[in-house]
Amino acid sequence: MKQNRRRGLFAGFGAGARRLQPIMFLMLFVLAFQAGFAQEELPEGVVPPPLSEVSEEESDSLEMQRSTKGRTKLALEFMESRLLQSATAADKQDFDESLAQLGPFRALMLKTEKHLDYNSYKKSTAKEYKRFEKALRIYIRKLELIRRELPFSHGYHVSELIKTTREVREKSIDTFFGDTVIPDGRL
Repeated sequence: MKQNRRRGLFAGFGAGARRLQPIMFLMLFVLAFQAGFAQEELPEGVVPPPLSEVSEEESDSLEMQRSTKGRTKLALEFMESRLLQSATAADKQDFDESLAQLGPFRALMLKTEKHLDYNSYKKSTAKEYKRFEKALRIYIRKLELIRRELPFSHGYHVSELIKTTREVREKSIDTFFGDTVIPDGRL
């Protein structure tokens, strides 16, 4: 008695399904490849977006901070300095430098959000979320002022950064409100 030694994804489906196996894997590969390269097209005349990276010095300084409070304060200081440098460059009509300063600003903001989210189980994190949310509220106004000074070719990315900042701020506000529902009669 011969044992069926074929094993694999389509072992029990017969010869027809086994013939389709390479085609199905090819289709999955193509779909995965398309999803990886799907990017939003920029409007005509818009410069490429700035690099969204935290500098090595800033990253090392943040990693050295053990407390969530210290790390949040330091990140907000770095973000504030990036905004100030961007506004100064925009005043001097150096639009490329102004935009270049906002890339690290975005990276710092997302890194801080990720850190707060990771430490959200701690009670003290609620205060830091509030500090972060207040700062983002102010930063949105400052970003709007910077955007107004830049031409559309550079201001487009500042508008996208404002949207991202609003989304991050919304997430930080959502941490204060739960999804639980109080049943009727328990009020």
